[in-house]
Amino acid sequence: MPSDDPALIPGAQVNGAASQPAFPPNRTGAPRAILLTSHPRRTTGKTIPLHWGAATPSERGPVVATLHDPDSRNAIGAHAGSYSIYRALAIAAGQLSANHRPDLTNTTPAERIGPFPQWGDPARIVSLDPWGHMAPELFAAHIAAGVDIRPTMAVTRARINMPEIVQAVRAGRLQPDGAVLTDASDVRVTKIAIEPVWFLPGVARRFGISTTDLRRCLFEQTGGMFPELVTRPDLDVFLPPIGGMSVYLFGDPAKLGRAETRIACRVHDECN
Repeated sequence: MPSDDPALIPGAQVNGAASQPAFPPNRTGAPRAILLTSHPRRTTGKTIPLHWGAATPSERGPVVATLHDPDSRNAIGAHAGSYSIYRALAIAAGQLSANHRPDLTNTTPAERIGPFPQWGDPARIVSLDPWGHMAPELFAAHIAAGVDIRPTMAVTRARINMPEIVQAVRAGRLQPDGAVLTDASDVRVTKIAIEPVWFLPGVARRFGISTTDLRRCLFEQTGGMFPELVTRPDLDVFLPPIGGMSVYLFGDPAKLGRAETRIACRVHDECN
């Protein structure tokens, strides 16, 4: 029997009547009807257009992956990457409201990053939203109107202690300057936490395959987790349930993007 058989889905319509729940009501109340995404949705006019690679944020539009208002979604998937699974567990256990929205007060980026010309080229950036750290500021009017828009990056200041740096200070190869490197051998850095946001046509282009093949393979190899990959070709942006990344900037972020600035990059594997 197909897994989306209405008889197996609590609250689904069977011959015009709601079926009996197959499991007890959740802790937040009576069973709700389940909204399936196995068929294309009709356009309601609530969806905010998303033009990846547009030169300005107003032209580009916000990434909307809300779970509260499906008609306003312009992206596939859910926020928080792999942590969306833990959010589901918290909601199922009654420890978090299904209607919870994060309080974005005092989440303004600690450093202003960008914008840079590359942000306006849809082929240059395809796996993160370059405007993601400024979403609450850039799309404040939409948020005030009730649209659930969330940042996909966070920028803060931090201190890190690296054994290699400590050893270099002890050996005299590095001298604390009190600005970037402290007397305790701690390094003051700008930390950027990045949530994955994929522009599917751009990702497909990187692998030299068609967007259709990419969508189908992602759909099939995740066990059909995201039907919209194959039913909503109008949605080009996908928030996959995978881990994100962190970037640590040593030095003045304002110097990024300048031709005279020399940049050294050290890439790490997973850190957990």
